[in-house]
Amino acid sequence: MKKCIIASIVIVFLSIVSVDSASAAQVSLRFSDWHLTEDVWNKSLNEAIAIFHKKYPNIKVTLEPVSYKEKETKYTVESAAGRAPDVFHVHAFSLPMFFSKGFAKDLTPFIEAEGPGFLDAWYPLPLKLMKHKGKMHAMPGDYMTMVLFYNTEMFKAAGLDPDKPPKTWDEFLDYAKRLTRDTDGDGKVDQWGFGTVGAKSPGFSLRFGPFIWSFGGDYLTPDMKHSALDSPEAKEAFTFFVELYSKHKVVPPGLTAMNPQEVRTQLAQKKVAMILGSGWTPPIVNKINPDLKAFEVLKCAPVPTKRKQATAIWLSSWVMSPNTKHPKEAWELMKFITSKEMELKWFKDNRVTSSRKDVSGVAPEILNDKFASVLASQLPYGEVEPQIKQWPEIMDTFTTSLQEAIVGMKTPEKAITEAHERINAILAR
Repeated sequence: MKKCIIASIVIVFLSIVSVDSASAAQVSLRFSDWHLTEDVWNKSLNEAIAIFHKKYPNIKVTLEPVSYKEKETKYTVESAAGRAPDVFHVHAFSLPMFFSKGFAKDLTPFIEAEGPGFLDAWYPLPLKLMKHKGKMHAMPGDYMTMVLFYNTEMFKAAGLDPDKPPKTWDEFLDYAKRLTRDTDGDGKVDQWGFGTVGAKSPGFSLRFGPFIWSFGGDYLTPDMKHSALDSPEAKEAFTFFVELYSKHKVVPPGLTAMNPQEVRTQLAQKKVAMILGSGWTPPIVNKINPDLKAFEVLKCAPVPTKRKQATAIWLSSWVMSPNTKHPKEAWELMKFITSKEMELKWFKDNRVTSSRKDVSGVAPEILNDKFASVLASQLPYGEVEPQIKQWPEIMDTFTTSLQEAIVGMKTPEKAITEAHERINAILAR
């Protein structure tokens, strides 16, 4: 009789365990990232999720690709409807908008549960930008600086020393003129000194920021309540950028239509000799044209200076939807993709440096890399775009005025003056 009772208890226990396991196995998370649309990154992310599935067999992660340009629109619409992905990836400048609308779950309880010192592995600035009203509402991702990439073979062909990249914007202009050439002798320019973004793209501000900041200007006043585009320094940077195209003609035709990928393609196809880029540049260029041998031919250097050394910071972030039905599992996924192991994988596979000090600050793979070591050296000079919810509208307004100057609709002076007035109107609202 006693054996029967024990056997019954065991059967009931096993049944409960079986039900719990089956229930756990049904947990499904939606994970969205624009990198899933990119060949190199897509492979890397799929490998990482496969590792996660082995570690957490009860959690099924469904991958949802989205284009870089459309990600904010997609996530805001879905968040407003209460059906955003459980975990998604955005640029840090988008966070104020997500925070203000309540579209990012407070991660503080999960972080506190990890114990004291959990956040000590990250750099202070990225952590600061992840906070809303004193609490963590996102986790930092990629943390990189913009630097000058150039083709060493094209430098040599133009009589330039590839070990002596331009240090100032005046030197840069001289180099760009010498690199703008007719290489086949047909009387037409077929190679340009510099390629850059001129389209309305989230990647534009990363490329223009180093100009305005190194010239000593800024977009907004320190309190972020007014435009600062009326300063002589901002006007000088604006005009310098425009005249690279309109006056000096060291930038290929069609600047206002150029997005980041098209500019990288120009570098890969040897149409341009220099671009501003970051850790992602060598692998993407190499993927576009393996015959170039990007990892051998390309080099990078700090952004040229005018009045000060400055560059733009690229910082991405991971957000958990407040509508997730499985917050504990979503946190495990966020913790996994921002772990030291995975952050080092992102560098090895995709060349992006990390917001973790225990990766970017000490990993031999980064410190001994000819590209990553330059990126890391520029972190002290990095500046961040204004972290206010009006920033996307402000940058759209600014880009419109810049394009008007580029195509000759308005003088640079008139275009930036109108941008200054429009941005003040936006901030006054």
